[in-house]
This record gives sequence, structure tokens and C-alpha cells, in this order.
Amino acid sequence: MVESKWIVIELSELGETATRVELESSLLELLGNEIEYFIPIHYEKIGSYTSTSTLFEGYVFIKDGPESREKVSDLRDFRFFTRVLSGDHGKIHTVDAYKIGALKRKLKKSIHKKIEIGTRVKILEGPFSNLSGEVTNLEERGKRAIVRVKRLSRDMLVPVPSTSVLPLDSSETE
Repeated sequence: MVESKWIVIELSELGETATRVELESSLLELLGNEIEYFIPIHYEKIGSYTSTSTLFEGYVFIKDGPESREKVSDLRDFRFFTRVLSGDHGKIHTVDAYKIGALKRKLKKSIHKKIEIGTRVKILEGPFSNLSGEVTNLEERGKRAIVRVKRLSRDMLVPVPSTSVLPLDSSETE
């Protein structure tokens, strides 16, 4: 069995600040629907929150093949991409499919934080940004945390993506 390869595309400065949705749109415009790609950023809308997890920045990957190599010649027409990584004599650097599979699995696991019930956390984004509370429950294998936020007028149970909370150490207070 022949192992498939993936071409490494370096992002421009603008590409590094782009959202996954923007990168995906640009890749679809460049490659069409037929060529597989991998963006090492997880993006998911959960209620009023957007859960994002970035495995690493600066690169996207496209499945290698004659059509892919033809399409990447138009790379400079897209503001989010700088170049195809290549070595001596212009030979394109590729990554084997096994490594891309491992990256995909690692990214999928990164959205399931291991937070213990009872942990004090700070909410990093969304309508409850900068408030702190206590994790009372975890849903979807740690993908979503239920945080009890105590306010003067009432206690609230707030479901937030676990990527949107930061555990506080015992010295940090509300």
C-alpha cells in the first residue's frame, strides 16, 4: 500500500490571525471541493460561545497529488498563504498521512479538557467573560463545563466550552 503524503503550506501574517472559517473558505476557493485539507484548528459553535482550540499556528496541510500541485501554483493569489514549504532545488516538503492522522487525533483530544468537578475557573470569553466560578459538572466527555457563577442577586449555572475556561490556583479569588 502506498502511503499518501500531505503538502505543507505556510500561512502569511494575516493567515495566522485568520479564523478557521476564513482559512477554510480560502482553501475551498484555492482547491475546490475535491482536494482534502487539514487546518490544525478546531472550531465549533456551542450556544452563544465559539469553542476554538489551536494545535499549532502557521501552517495548513493539503493532500498531495497532481491536481493539488497544480492548484498550489496559484497560492500567491491568496492573502492568507505565503508559500509551499520546499527544500533544495524546489523539492516540495511533504508529511506522511500517518503524522497527519496523529495530528487530527491530538486536535480532537485537545477540546476535551481534563478539569475536575469542584475546580475554580475563570471564564475567558462570551457573555460571562472574566467571571469566575466552580465547575459543577462536565458534559460530552469534558468538552463542555457547567460552571456555577455566584452573583449578588443569584447563582447561575453556565454551560461553557471547556476551551473557554482557565483553572484558577488557590491564591486567585473571584
